[in-house]
Amino acid sequence: RYNSIFSSVKLHYEKWLSRDVLISNLAIVMTWLETMGWFDYLCSSHLIYPRLVKLFYANLESSTTCIANSFILGHPISITPDLIAETLGIPTAGITHFNDVEKREALGICFERPNFNPIMTVTSSHLPIATRIILLLVTNTFLPREGSHTLPSERDLKFVACVKNGTLINLPYLIINHLLSRPNHTPYPMLLSRIFMVF
Repeated sequence: RYNSIFSSVKLHYEKWLSRDVLISNLAIVMTWLETMGWFDYLCSSHLIYPRLVKLFYANLESSTTCIANSFILGHPISITPDLIAETLGIPTAGITHFNDVEKREALGICFERPNFNPIMTVTSSHLPIATRIILLLVTNTFLPREGSHTLPSERDLKFVACVKNGTLINLPYLIINHLLSRPNHTPYPMLLSRIFMVF
């Protein structure tokens, strides 16, 4: 019964990494993250309080400044880039937007080669392994988003390029702006749970 189903299905070989290739790429990623001052933050953990996180977002005030104001169970919460930096132990130095980063230059850094088709649709599978790992961190941890993570945005690629070439990024500032721009999404539950312990 299943033979006919199997014979009509096109099989694909899975692509596995050798241990040495994976270890060498992780070592490269670790170096980039240590240069940015984010490695210890990524290796940290904390209990998550889902109910408090939901209350924080439900009461989050809109803001034109880089301060996230909300309240939880009657207690006001005001989160600034400095508070995030202090809580996570990461620097606040660096760029706060990617407008000055040229897309073509960022693509060259991401692809690790100058000769690429600038109009091609970039997917994560086009990128070198270490670059792909950084992209996953960008789209899942630093500036998390819903939906497909295989099609990076221009901002994602510029972020990755800055990490790779050592351009400092003010991650706490970007986190606040990302947090404020996601009304129907609740990113950073672990970060917020750590901050709630301060208040």
